[in-house]
Amino acid sequence: MTTEQIRRSGPLRWTGTGKLVSFYRYFAFNAPKTTTAGGMALLAATAVAQMFLLIRHSAAPAYVVVWFLLMIIGSLLAAFAMSVGSVPALTRSGWALGSAVSLASIAMYFVSRAVGLPGLPQMLGHWHYPLGNVTLAIGLFFLGLHFSVVTGMNVAYPKTRGWHD
Repeated sequence: MTTEQIRRSGPLRWTGTGKLVSFYRYFAFNAPKTTTAGGMALLAATAVAQMFLLIRHSAAPAYVVVWFLLMIIGSLLAAFAMSVGSVPALTRSGWALGSAVSLASIAMYFVSRAVGLPGLPQMLGHWHYPLGNVTLAIGLFFLGLHFSVVTGMNVAYPKTRGWHD
């Protein structure tokens, strides 16, 4: 497959508006199952981290407990949807849900540290909490991986380019 064919067959067509995207669109990785497995592993790590936070902070206000439960359920649903490779729409929705969970996790991290949360004044300015930093990093990694899929650097959707692991 030539570079021009890769560029034309990508999920999004870029017209040279971004230097980074126009540069790395010439690199394409032929590993859709590996890319999807990596995304699923990041979502599973998010769910495990949120479970640990839920167990550790079980005395937190009810809305925080609900938040942790929603993050856990969302992560696991997204990972499951990504695993259904025979239904491309479900796989895409799994990636989208995973990005939404990651964005929500990142936003809650920054809001809880910068502004504070009702009932949790101890979180204000607590930037050095290791598990919070791990969940932040996992969310950023997932968003980066999904960005590489959307822009065409990695292939994760079945039958997008006819590539198979």
